[in-house]
Amino acid sequence: MPFLDQALALPGASFALQALASLAAILALAWLARKLQLGGDPRIQGEDHAHALAEEALCGFDAQAIAVDRAGIGAIARDAAGRILLIRQHGSHFAARELVSLAGVRLDGRFLTLSTDDRRFGTITLDLGDQAQVWVASLRRLGAARP
Repeated sequence: MPFLDQALALPGASFALQALASLAAILALAWLARKLQLGGDPRIQGEDHAHALAEEALCGFDAQAIAVDRAGIGAIARDAAGRILLIRQHGSHFAARELVSLAGVRLDGRFLTLSTDDRRFGTITLDLGDQAQVWVASLRRLGAARP
């Protein structure tokens, strides 16, 4: 290995070798994270995906109507009993909360801004397009449906 000894004797060679080894390690870790599906930017893929997320969040919640945000960051779902469920990204997973009052509902054109009683859930603005006005009209019945 006289060649390696000579290469390491050069002042910049050891630095270059270290940088190359570091780059290889970073690429290996990135490949492993991708293979294990860590991190990423999860999106709701469509109504079927939103339906499965709603069922997973509330056992027995059978969504009859679903609207998914155009970017896939959240969704709103209603079941036969009139319960409304909000679904949103939470890190690399999804979180869901039931909407029980109209206090946090605001319509701005095609954007529907919603918040629940759970302050940790935060506020979500969904781009529902033409469906935004339909959902706001149906949400007005939310307060009347509960005793």
